[in-house]
Amino acid sequence: MSVRLKIQLFLLIFCCHGWANADTRQFQVELIVFEQSAPTTELFEQTETKIAPVKRYASVQLGAKTMSSQYSRLSRADSYRPFYYESWQIQAKSNQVSLPIHISSGAQNLDGWIKIQRGSLLHVVADLEYSPLNFDESEDLIYRVAEKRRVLLNEVHFLDHPYFGALVKVSPVE
Repeated sequence: MSVRLKIQLFLLIFCCHGWANADTRQFQVELIVFEQSAPTTELFEQTETKIAPVKRYASVQLGAKTMSSQYSRLSRADSYRPFYYESWQIQAKSNQVSLPIHISSGAQNLDGWIKIQRGSLLHVVADLEYSPLNFDESEDLIYRVAEKRRVLLNEVHFLDHPYFGALVKVSPVE
């Protein structure tokens, strides 16, 4: 093989590798989950998990927490009780859904996952289940938020349920 052909082959492989990685971006995802005690007339009968098993979760790095003021405000309010706050960095490819980030707090009976979907718009896909620890009835009810929400970068978005809620923020990592 001639030297010129080897150089052209090397440049072709190098450029293809760059294109393959060019559509991958790093994002920071922050999540605050809180209990809320607003009066409601809605009835819930879910007593078993409806979250489908996940074969593989994303490998994530811990991220910086930039929503401390929101967490503090929720802590001071009488109607809310925040109990989960985490931040992660995750990769998301263009026109794909990321692997899910596992959300779990055994002490608070919280389980689920959150994903980033990157296309022409950015979406957060969340499936979270929460079972209050001090529930008075004999059967433990499970409250669920299963939602896909279009999000804007660096803005706080609210995922709502009558008994618990979540604040989520997605930011680019430079």
